[in-house]
Amino acid sequence: MKKSEVLAKEKEDEEFDFEKDLSINKFRLDEECLSHSSIYFRYAEAQAKAKTKAAKAKDNLELVKAERSVTIREELSKSGKVTEAMINANILKDEEVLEATNKLRKAEDISAKLDVAVKAFEHRKSELDNLVKLYCAGYYSLPNASDTSKKDANEQTAREIRKNLNK
Repeated sequence: MKKSEVLAKEKEDEEFDFEKDLSINKFRLDEECLSHSSIYFRYAEAQAKAKTKAAKAKDNLELVKAERSVTIREELSKSGKVTEAMINANILKDEEVLEATNKLRKAEDISAKLDVAVKAFEHRKSELDNLVKLYCAGYYSLPNASDTSKKDANEQTAREIRKNLNK
């Protein structure tokens, strides 16, 4: 692998921290809501690029197979009888074909992971909506008893203390 490919791979790995990007701080819902669309866009854009890269890798694999097929047919025809099974077997074990297949599998893997990430961000949006609704309904607020209920509770406590003292 070339140095530029290694650096590009490292940059790609650093670019996405799925767990961090998917997490929600319920005490900073305003920031989470504001940043959601830009994070979602990053993943959706990467997903589109990954699909394109996988399609190009598939095209490249087909090209490599065709080129190697021609070469293998020419080599085997010199040695005598040639069958399709012999040609296909030689194509499947060819190093160039194996390398192109490996690149296709890696590109498909990245594309599939990004598909899952984009779907997870759609769920994250729903979670944010629900958390905002809970916040607006006062779910995260501290219990706030009215003054009269506090006074009643204090009087009840005082009565219980006096009762225990009189025993």
